[in-house]
Amino acid sequence: MAAAAEVVSERGYRQVSVADIVKRAATARSRFYENFSSKEDCFFALYDEAAEGALKAVADACGQAPGAFPERVRAGIAALLEFIEADRVRASACVVEGPAVGPPITERFERLISDFAALLRGGREGDEADELPATVEETVVGGLYWLLYYALMEERPKRLKSMRGQLAEFSLIPFVGAEAARTNAV
Repeated sequence: MAAAAEVVSERGYRQVSVADIVKRAATARSRFYENFSSKEDCFFALYDEAAEGALKAVADACGQAPGAFPERVRAGIAALLEFIEADRVRASACVVEGPAVGPPITERFERLISDFAALLRGGREGDEADELPATVEETVVGGLYWLLYYALMEERPKRLKSMRGQLAEFSLIPFVGAEAARTNAV
């Protein structure tokens, strides 16, 4: 899967073949087919593993963060950025090239958004939470995804690292308002 992440990140999902993955992995084609039925199957395994890892990292950080909702959101954003930085090639392959798979990845993408939205929803507090639209968390998570997509696509490591405050502010605005999000997003 590491070889798949490398070639997909470098060349793009649609331009990569099983032969490219096998060559990069320095393994036999038969070995590849012992583990995966197709390039798509290999990519889905890579995507699922990355999604599960990111979700676990964020959930753990949120669960361990002391304080109120804004602190937990900031901890989750920090953990997500650390997860991405730990394996930028894999993150780029999944986040940037995932949409290139087309309709077959839709269910996985929607599950990813839903799982992260559930974490955010779990942090909603007080009466204000009932005043927000039921899909506000999905909207926020979807927006975060696309902000990360463009940051990874630009391939500028410092840009991604500097986004922590911006992503936290973006995530908090619907829940605590712009002023409080700016104040708390540092």
